[in-house]
Amino acid sequence: MGSNKIGVSKLGLVVSAAVRAQLGIRRMSNRELAREMKRGETYVRARVNDEKEWTLNDLEIICELWGLTPAQLIQSVNVDGDIAARVAETKRLARRDDMRLAAYKDDGKQYYMDHDGSEPA
Repeated sequence: MGSNKIGVSKLGLVVSAAVRAQLGIRRMSNRELAREMKRGETYVRARVNDEKEWTLNDLEIICELWGLTPAQLIQSVNVDGDIAARVAETKRLARRDDMRLAAYKDDGKQYYMDHDGSEPA
């Protein structure tokens, strides 16, 4: 028997990037996510570091914790480099009443909300 290890799929990499992005937006550590998911820290770290794929059950738990649909989670990073689309999506999410988002506590939020992202903040 060979050890032909199956790597993380392209979709798995997109999902992992989205989880990392949301962790940053929420200023949440891998340890905090693991605790909220009731998973081990090494389990979460392996998936955040693209060593293993998230399961569908994991994604369901994460989306429930963060108040997102799976589509919203993936769309947060999968806009094919279109910066204007990323800015619009981030603004849309920031306008919701989710006070867990770090952007609600940032002094520069109003400036960001008033500009389209074409110039540096």
